[in-house]
Amino acid sequence: MIHLSSQKTIRILLFIVVIALFFNSCSDSPKSLDTLMQEYSENGRKKISSPFNGVILVAKKGKITFKKAYGLKDREQNIPNIVDTKFPIGSVTKQFTAMLIMQLVEEGVLKLEDSVSTHLPYFPKELGNKITIHQLLSHTSGLPHYEGILKTGITQDAFISTAYTPRELAILVGKVKLAYTPGTTFYYSSLGYMLLGAILEEVSKKPFSELLETKITKPLGLKNTGYETNEFIKNETAKGYSFIEDETFRMIFMKYGGNFNNVPFRDQSNIYATGGIHSTVDDLFIWSEAIKTNKLLSATYTKKMLTPNKHGYCYGWIRNWDDLIERNTKIKMYTHGGALHGHRSSINMYDDDTTIIFLSNINPIKDREIIHQLYLSAHGLEDIYKVKGYPDRSSLNEFKKHGGIKALNSYFEKLSELCGYKVLPSETSVGHIMYLYYQNGNQRIADSLKQSFLKNYNPTENSINRLGYKFLDDNCELAIKFFKENTKRYPNSPNVWDSLGEGFLVCESYKEAITCYSKAIELGEKTNHHSVKLFKENLQHAKNKSETKK
Repeated sequence: MIHLSSQKTIRILLFIVVIALFFNSCSDSPKSLDTLMQEYSENGRKKISSPFNGVILVAKKGKITFKKAYGLKDREQNIPNIVDTKFPIGSVTKQFTAMLIMQLVEEGVLKLEDSVSTHLPYFPKELGNKITIHQLLSHTSGLPHYEGILKTGITQDAFISTAYTPRELAILVGKVKLAYTPGTTFYYSSLGYMLLGAILEEVSKKPFSELLETKITKPLGLKNTGYETNEFIKNETAKGYSFIEDETFRMIFMKYGGNFNNVPFRDQSNIYATGGIHSTVDDLFIWSEAIKTNKLLSATYTKKMLTPNKHGYCYGWIRNWDDLIERNTKIKMYTHGGALHGHRSSINMYDDDTTIIFLSNINPIKDREIIHQLYLSAHGLEDIYKVKGYPDRSSLNEFKKHGGIKALNSYFEKLSELCGYKVLPSETSVGHIMYLYYQNGNQRIADSLKQSFLKNYNPTENSINRLGYKFLDDNCELAIKFFKENTKRYPNSPNVWDSLGEGFLVCESYKEAITCYSKAIELGEKTNHHSVKLFKENLQHAKNKSETKK
């Protein structure tokens, strides 16, 4: 028999245990963060597009509070990721390139207002005289992203598999057409950081890898960070995979609901100073602390490096990424991500001295969702600080009911104020709203949205193609207008001519379809495009339809 006093003691102890468990569940303990990441690792298809494979690091006030690896480094050999696994970091490389440039600026070797032609005598002067180092660093050079190279007639497959010297790469960039007048507009361009790498090598007379080692990795003691050969990347870093969800009944019998696929390998020489560095989460944490404490650069030049320019882009860092501010209005940060075939990376330095880093060897993943949820878990916060007022877009009636375009503008004005720079709705959102207005016969507003979209977004061929296919089943003539726009903007792309051919085929304009498919084949054969066989099948299908019609 238990005495009354003993029963009372037990009740008190149980109460204390319950309270302790409650507060522990709300803390930033490794268990709560691990629970989140285990869920992403096991059920990521539903929440972040893929099962998470990689390594996470969370730190507060200079101290690591959580670090753990998930999934496999090599699926074929069943080798797990560990916390010291090296990963290609993609565009996080730009931070290191920017630092090397700023170090040379501080030393007086370079000036931010120097033109490209000042340091690259072999670069076309007509273009090089227009672009400054500052513009390259801040993505205001007017140079396009990789689509600029595709417009020269080189396919993506051919480009990523070709080895280039820095000089050859710069000469290739010199052949692209500007997307904007230099200095006028923010437009993210990896080509600009390729030129920065070439400038570094030209003025120092040293390879990029050596500069990186002598001026950054060695001084900081980064033993697992560098720019290495193809063989090193293949053998020493996490192997990259793409995850494709299975859309058949087989999904229910599959562990992850989809398949992991090998991705094409990209030659290190053409990713270079814009995305070719590898690292670990520990090294990147040391790197982030060095930025905060001015270990590699004086406070004056560090401040310059971290000063926002157009669209909040500093030099190799983004100030207040709108996709994160949109989810949590209480935060401010410096951030940057990286994306390669089969890899994703992100480094985030919050103003409250929280640091979140992840490296992964799987794509696609919703990196902003991972970062956002990690921050909430690390601080025991509820997900209640979102920007409110985004109108419902499920139908035109609902969109108008919730304020329509006026409410949409108001929402993004508030978001822009929080970020400190102008934020526009995503291409996907504008395209969908445009679709709603076209489908409901409001031609005037829809046409206005279309013109604004083409002018303000400088959309890629894939973006315009998606819009075309969105209308293809219901309004093939409107779809053709988008496909035609694509052929004007990307006349050397076999894909856009194939899509225009499909538009004419659906509209039963077989003669025009045959002409477009023939053009796709002609362009495809010039560049050994991987879909030439499909283009030929489509051409034959159009010819058969034409004969049947007769």
